[in-house]
Parts: sequence; structure tokens; C-alpha cells
Amino acid sequence: MVPITYYPNNNAPASLNGIPKNLTHRVPQARNSQFQKILSALETRNSKNSYKNRGLTIADYRARAVIPKSRYRRQPQPADAELKNTTSKRLSAHPIKQTASSAPSRPDHKIIDKDTVETLLGKTGPQPAALTDQQIIKDTVQKAAAKYNLTPELITAVIRAESNFEVSAVSSAGARGLMQLMPATAKELGVKNPFDIEENIDGGTKYLRKMLDRFGGSVRKALAAYNAGPGTVLKYNGRVPYPETRQYVKRVLRFSGLMT
Repeated sequence: MVPITYYPNNNAPASLNGIPKNLTHRVPQARNSQFQKILSALETRNSKNSYKNRGLTIADYRARAVIPKSRYRRQPQPADAELKNTTSKRLSAHPIKQTASSAPSRPDHKIIDKDTVETLLGKTGPQPAALTDQQIIKDTVQKAAAKYNLTPELITAVIRAESNFEVSAVSSAGARGLMQLMPATAKELGVKNPFDIEENIDGGTKYLRKMLDRFGGSVRKALAAYNAGPGTVLKYNGRVPYPETRQYVKRVLRFSGLMT
């Protein structure tokens, strides 16, 4: 489209497309103003069309770069799958060692290493567990009671009063072991290791048997002699004045059940 140029009255050419200049004055003023509006509108539209037809410049492209988009979109993973992947990565980074306590117990569980089990148990069956000190003391007291003709309760009461069943007990005077044998007395009785349970109980029970025989079977005098020595009992005719010895005799008799 060819743009239409409007010339004001004072600058109008002699002819407008072959129309004499004097004829232009014949257009009414109202129609002339309306015609001017149409021309202005055409000029404005043409200027806009010319701007649109010139396309994007380098400055426009840099200001708003065109980013190509793909037709295909990556589908997001479900939340549980993502959690599973994260957990597997953590487990692989820090592997958990399975122990015997954490291993699942199943009815069909079988022992694979059979040779190891047979080595531990032996061909004849399971081996007995090691005896504790209490069991050894109890068995040794029974043997010593039968050997020296004393009640197990009396021997056990002496052990309780002397050391309270402490195998490695040592007094301030130097007495040792369960029945608190003095070094000289232990040597006289043939006890080489006073801290050995069997040797100590056997030697202490043997000495208690000797005191009973020496004082006519009197348990009180025998116990007083065991604590303060036979010479002290002879000196005071069986009535030892020492408070420690008297309390000792009462305790042993109460522990053994001979005195309530």
C-alpha cells in the first residue's frame, strides 16, 4: 500500500494527483477534518506494520534468548522409588554385619559348618561346664565331713565366720584362705597352698577334728581353741574371757543351727 501524504493548505502543491489546487478548497471543512483523521490512522497503522515486519534484532535476541524445548518430558520417579534408591545407597556405603543374635531364626535353618560343631561338642557329646567356686566348696565340705566325721553344717558355719566364703581372704594376723589357716598351722597340717579350696577345707576340718578330740567333744571349747588357740582354752579352763572369741563361738553355733 502506498502511503498517502497530506499537505496543509499553505504548502499544497499546484495539483494533487492531477486535481487542480483550487479544487481542494471545495471540500467542506467537516469532511476535511474527518479525512485528516483517516489519514492519520492509516499512517499510524503503516508505521506499526513496518515495525512488525522488520523482525527481531540482535539486541532483542540477547534480551530474550530463545530456548528450544523438547517434545518429550522426563517422568519424575515416585516417592517410594526415590526413598528406596536413597536407602540402598546408604546401605551400600555402610554395610551391616549380621551377627548370630541378629540372624533370623527359621524352622528350616541348618548348620552348615558341621565339623566345627563336632569339634566343640566332641564325638561323645557335650562337655560339662566348669564348676564354680561355690560348687567346689560344697563338694569339698561333703568329702571332708565324711572323712573326719563332722557335720557339713558345722564346717560350712566355720567357713562363713572365718572368711565369708572368700577363697583368697587374708587376715591382718596372716591367716589365709577359706578357713583362715595360719602359716605354721597350715604347714603342720600338710597344706602347701592355703588358697586352694580342697587343701584349705581339708586342713581346716582336720584341725577342727583335733580340737574336738582334745577337749572331749565339746563344740564350744573346740571352736574357742580354733579361734584363740588350744593353750588359751587350757589356761582359762574353757572359759576364754576374750569378747572376740566369745562372739566367734556364738556366730558359728548360730550359723550351723546348733544354737538358735
